[in-house]
Amino acid sequence: MDYRERWEHKEYLLERRLVRRVTVFHVGIVLLLLAYLLTFWYLQVVRGAEYAQLAENNRLRRIPMPPTRGVIFDRRNEVVASTRPSLNLVLRRDGLKDAEGQLRRLESVLGVPYAELHDGLLDMEDRPTFEPLVVKEDVDLGDLAKIEARREWFPSVEVEQTARRDYPDRQSVAHAVGYVGEVGETQLLAQPTNGTLELGDIVGKSGVEKSYDDLLRGRRGWKLVTVNSLGRQLGEAQNGRAPEDGRQVRVTLDLRLQRALMEGLGEDAGAGVFLDPWTGDVLALASSPAYDPNVFASHVTPTIWQSLVHDPKHPLQDRAIGSFYAPGSTFKVLMSIAGLESGAISPSTILHCGGSINMYGRPFLCWKKGGHGSVDVHRALVQSCNVFFYQVGRSTGIETIARYADMFNLGRPTGIDLPGEAAGVLPSPAWKMRTRGEPWYAGETISVSIGQGILGVTPVQMAVLMSGVATGQLPSPRLVRTDRPSEPKPLAVSLGTFAIVRSALQDVVEEGTGRKASLGTISVAGKTGTAQVYKKSAGIDADKLPKDERDHAWFAGYAPADRPEIAFAVVVEHGGHGGTTAAPIVKKVLEAFFADRLPPKQPPGALEAGLDRRAEAARADTPLPR
Repeated sequence: MDYRERWEHKEYLLERRLVRRVTVFHVGIVLLLLAYLLTFWYLQVVRGAEYAQLAENNRLRRIPMPPTRGVIFDRRNEVVASTRPSLNLVLRRDGLKDAEGQLRRLESVLGVPYAELHDGLLDMEDRPTFEPLVVKEDVDLGDLAKIEARREWFPSVEVEQTARRDYPDRQSVAHAVGYVGEVGETQLLAQPTNGTLELGDIVGKSGVEKSYDDLLRGRRGWKLVTVNSLGRQLGEAQNGRAPEDGRQVRVTLDLRLQRALMEGLGEDAGAGVFLDPWTGDVLALASSPAYDPNVFASHVTPTIWQSLVHDPKHPLQDRAIGSFYAPGSTFKVLMSIAGLESGAISPSTILHCGGSINMYGRPFLCWKKGGHGSVDVHRALVQSCNVFFYQVGRSTGIETIARYADMFNLGRPTGIDLPGEAAGVLPSPAWKMRTRGEPWYAGETISVSIGQGILGVTPVQMAVLMSGVATGQLPSPRLVRTDRPSEPKPLAVSLGTFAIVRSALQDVVEEGTGRKASLGTISVAGKTGTAQVYKKSAGIDADKLPKDERDHAWFAGYAPADRPEIAFAVVVEHGGHGGTTAAPIVKKVLEAFFADRLPPKQPPGALEAGLDRRAEAARADTPLPR
């Protein structure tokens, strides 16, 4: 092959190679175009509706609309809890500039710690920027004026209108009514699949607010708003769902009695429960010390929460239903019933008290060193004779005592419509072996017979017990009346036994240790009690002991003695003697209950002033005005 032929062959090969490359290039373009068309078809036809919805979601945002929580009224239609408008200062995070400077200035002007605001911003980093940081809740006009006067300092601070739960009586209703707060993750996960709770909902956390949360809470609604790329609201769409407001709830409490009870308890730790003995309506229920439920109506800081949790006086503890105490001599009411009904004693049984008695190889003392002499059950109950009831306990036996105590609902919850009720402790040989793996000793029965030892009763249980003594039937305590209330349970106790016990309880107030609860024109029946906290040597003056070593003080009963309308139980921790500490508290509440049936109280010094005027008139021999 000559030179020319070689050249032509080379050109031929180059031309074929070029054609091949051009062909591959064209095929590639066609394939890319086909892929583009297929993708376009897939996105527009197959998944077009889905992506259209995503685009709409990016333009529209669903905003929750919380319902208004239902109002709680007392039995006289006074407002116990309501929802009021409130203003919050918030820091908008979308487009936030000079965050450091604004936070520092907020600390300076409003007193909100910089660290708290800074941590709040960090905690919200993973949340949508349209959600603002709450700087200060429930601000007053003074705070608003401070911000407006320095508006150039706070370009990202705005005022947001919201709603806030309000408890006008504050501590007085804390444990009965409870408080609200934002739903927790545990509660959200625990609700059924068809549950209506959502993140951010406000729910009842304790008391009536929790027990009747389904009625009070209502159901949140929602609205769709148009937003820009930064999440800032531009307008409002028409579709959505209106919130369903919560229902009103009327409680059985009487705020007049509630206030009187809290005032009576004062600074002491303790609790009281006052019931309608026929229906079980709770007229007053309070625990002291208490907390202000308004604190929980807004965001509770960790500092505030820790201060409440670690407070040595335990203000969050509902002592009325959740704490149990040895009932002391108030248990002698139950012992009298058990002894008489079982036949261990009769109304005419006379037992001698010489100040102590030897049983099972050891002496058991009476509170009265010289003894009460020979007494029957009536006098023993009026004078609270320990030695008499030691002997009744020995004759009756722990099994029978436990059976009658169970009849009066001791050792188990009463069923009150509040969360956190304790069962108390009703000891028996079977209970002790089951819980402690130990046998029962005869000496323990003697301690139980005067309300000491391992026996434990809650104030609400004692109020129910006294309701049973007053009416012959045992009610179920309640704070909210329902369409199907539980019927009181008749007690299998003879009228004769009830008559003996009721007569003695009336005499306790008229001539015994309960005199400080006397109302004069209205008869009161009751029993004092002193629950031993520490074992003490004979002859020690309890009033000289440190406060936390003194005994707990009880007073329980009902009034009027002849036609009962109200039953009660009050306990004061480390109060010493029930007659001197608990009885006056009961009197204060009863005076509020019977206010329209008692003569007006004279102001302090009125009696002395009247006597002075009479003396002056006698000296002047002039008549006094009538």
